[in-house]
Amino acid sequence: MIKVLLKKQLGEIFKAYFFDMKKNKARSKVSTALYFLLFAVLMLIIMTSVFGSLAYVLSPIITLGFGWLYFAMISLISVLFGVFGSVFSTYQGLYLSKDNDLLLSMPVPVRAILVSRLLGVYLMGLLYSAVVIIPAIIVYCFTVTVNLQNIIGSIIFTALISLFVLALSCIFGYAVARISLKLKNKSFITVIIALLFFAGYYFVYFKANAFLSALVNNITVYGARIKKSAYPVYIIGRACEGEIIPLIAVSAIVIAVLSLTLYVISKSFIKIATSTNVVARVKYKQKRSKAHSLTKALILRELKRFTSSPNYMLNCGLGAVFLMAAGVFVIVKAPDLRNIIYTVLLDFEQLLCLGAGVAVYLIISMNDIATPSVSLEGKTLWQIRSLPVKTNQVLKAKILFQICFNAVPAVFGIVCFIIALLPDVITSVLMIMLVLSYVVLHAFFSLYCGLHKVNLNWTNEIVPIKQGINVLFAIFGSFIISIAAGGLYFAIGIFVGVKIYMLLLSVANSLFSLLIYSWINKKGTRIFEAL
Repeated sequence: MIKVLLKKQLGEIFKAYFFDMKKNKARSKVSTALYFLLFAVLMLIIMTSVFGSLAYVLSPIITLGFGWLYFAMISLISVLFGVFGSVFSTYQGLYLSKDNDLLLSMPVPVRAILVSRLLGVYLMGLLYSAVVIIPAIIVYCFTVTVNLQNIIGSIIFTALISLFVLALSCIFGYAVARISLKLKNKSFITVIIALLFFAGYYFVYFKANAFLSALVNNITVYGARIKKSAYPVYIIGRACEGEIIPLIAVSAIVIAVLSLTLYVISKSFIKIATSTNVVARVKYKQKRSKAHSLTKALILRELKRFTSSPNYMLNCGLGAVFLMAAGVFVIVKAPDLRNIIYTVLLDFEQLLCLGAGVAVYLIISMNDIATPSVSLEGKTLWQIRSLPVKTNQVLKAKILFQICFNAVPAVFGIVCFIIALLPDVITSVLMIMLVLSYVVLHAFFSLYCGLHKVNLNWTNEIVPIKQGINVLFAIFGSFIISIAAGGLYFAIGIFVGVKIYMLLLSVANSLFSLLIYSWINKKGTRIFEAL
């Protein structure tokens, strides 16, 4: 029974490899094999190469006699990567699986269901943690002379890490499952978590080289401090090197934590698995509904769809976050930027103003909200078509929503550049005009792309949001327009000057917007009505 349930569990985890959600049918055996081959290449070659390279960078620590610190750091990375890779499958697969009611209604022992799901979580955690720890062990073996004790210790410690990852995944998965049952709006929580992850990733990425260099150059000082103030870290590293007493101590702790976790899960599994996503009741209060104009109501409709989907917000609105962050960064670094301008780039000050506008162009190009909005109507298209609303008003609302969404971060970003660069008043006004004209052009161009290759028969919203050919064309087309706006300066702007060029570019953006608007009002309207 456990074998059958485990097979089902792994089938759910790798469902996308066996079933094409876009076409709503099973994949061929060849297609499935290619997907698994791609997964193997990603995990076994690319990821192991990445973490193997990291281990190689840390290998000088081993030759200096601090192998325990090397393994302690690798163990931490392995645990973090293992938990991150398996915690969400734990949340969905172990606690809130969609077939909980079905399985619990069948003559299947609850213990068999729980064990099969725990094995699924364990295998995923083992996979993610092993791609970190195994390359590190190989690098260690090539760096120093190893003996049988080191090898056995490394193997046992790899197993212990996978068990510790299982315990942490169950704990965090439990927390996520409990919280998700209480949330009213999960979309914003999902987006916030994703943004925090991105911020943490880029922070670690940019700080990693400096940290590793400082660690290697001052290993004696850092090693002594860690051993003195964080002795458990020293014990963990020694255990991975094969020392008997530390290995026994770490094994006892991991087994104790895992046993306690499994005990709590066995007692709470039924309660969570049979829970429904019910939030606290809200007492009804009679109040007046505020009437909106038709245009505002349609824009609010687009806003509601946008904020109800984490995939939509992250894939089509992340540029706004990047632009706000870029603006803050420019303000913080403004003194350094001015020093560079006054000492090196004094003759290119005006050109830098144009470059700032092009930079905002590029970031705003990521926010193609209007492009998937047509396909996202999906099977509910009849609702808006059945209302006494003109088609051009529906399309106009899609454009206006993207303009409103992009205008605020765009103006914020360019104002930050103005504060940092301190151009004259005319140049400042032209920079704002340049950016706003592109915001309008980008909105029209996004909807223009969205009205081509419309896909209303999707089964997963990620298909029209991320995988449509019209989305690809909208993003790369916008990037090309942005790059061309900067590149054409060297063909035209050098003869008329930066200010005149920015004015001409703003006018060109407005003219192209009018042309696309005319097309949307005529042919675009007919395309939407024929869907």
